[in-house]
Amino acid sequence: MTPEVERFLIGLGNTILWSTVSIVIVVAVFEVLDRKYKLMNEIFEENSTAAAVLAASFVLGVFYVVAQIVIH
Repeated sequence: MTPEVERFLIGLGNTILWSTVSIVIVVAVFEVLDRKYKLMNEIFEENSTAAAVLAASFVLGVFYVVAQIVIH
């Protein structure tokens, strides 16, 4: 196997691994927020924009941290 292909496969594996880790973390955080604060009820039934922004900030924050770990 050439070094370029090997490097590509290692990069692809790292991307899949860290993507899976970040998705699991986001789901766990979202479930905790939903159980404690009834976040889905706030967002969809009461149309709370603030709750939606809070949830989105957690999701984006976790993805940003994981992306920084992968880059460096």
